[in-house]
Amino acid sequence: MKKLFTLVFFLSVLHSFAQTSYFPDEVTSDTLQSLPASAEFQETALPDTIQKDVFRKNIVKINLSSLALENYSLSYERSLTRKITFVAGYSFMPKTEVASVFLVEKVTDKFMDEDDETIEYMNLATVASNSLTGEVRFYTGKHPGARGFYLSLYGRYMNAKAAYLYDYEAYDQTYTLPFDGTIKGFGGGLMIGAQWLIAKRVTFDWYILGAHYGKTQVSMPVLADLSLMTSEDKDALKEEIESINDHLNGKASLEATVSDRGVNLKGDAPFAGIRGLGFTLGVAF
Repeated sequence: MKKLFTLVFFLSVLHSFAQTSYFPDEVTSDTLQSLPASAEFQETALPDTIQKDVFRKNIVKINLSSLALENYSLSYERSLTRKITFVAGYSFMPKTEVASVFLVEKVTDKFMDEDDETIEYMNLATVASNSLTGEVRFYTGKHPGARGFYLSLYGRYMNAKAAYLYDYEAYDQTYTLPFDGTIKGFGGGLMIGAQWLIAKRVTFDWYILGAHYGKTQVSMPVLADLSLMTSEDKDALKEEIESINDHLNGKASLEATVSDRGVNLKGDAPFAGIRGLGFTLGVAF
């Protein structure tokens, strides 16, 4: 049971107009002619200077590294001031078998034996999720716009659906319990990163390292016929499920109700995640 929620939380968490310039008004030929400068300055030096300061306020981006987790992530970044931006992101993972996720496959092939029971658990689990992320970025550097190293303050909402077949062995019988429910979480965090303009309209954004923390609400009901299970076995099943709270160092308050019609698992748990080593490509306009 501990491994069930470790896997689910891992993949659930693992998953969040116009060109302008530094100057407030568009530069026109009338503006250039009105400036007190020599003809040579007007025709050559000033346009070069303005060109260096021009930046684009809008960037649409796709996260490349999240594709390794079967997670599709898009974001939109808008400049609010010269070096402050707001980013809105959306990501989703379609219903996926945990064991079939590309990165999970690579990890299990490299570090686990074929007969490892963890692989069996992952073959029995599916997860689907979507998340919304909002962040404010503070950029460094002398160039205007969303370029340079930055500090990000962000919040994230996650809604995941998870399913898992869990075999519970009673004294003289094995019961298959199909957990199928939702995990909803909200948290906030910090991240550092860097973004470059690698071409006229192409950006490269590097999530260096970040982390968030918050709370999740868990609802994982089980519909199963447990009418033949003794009251002692039901109590033992309840105790085994709620032992998750001990594995999470008392930071979770999950409660299981076991009846003849199945199990109802509800409660709160931590919403913690690492955000880093991400790479996105964007189009600026």
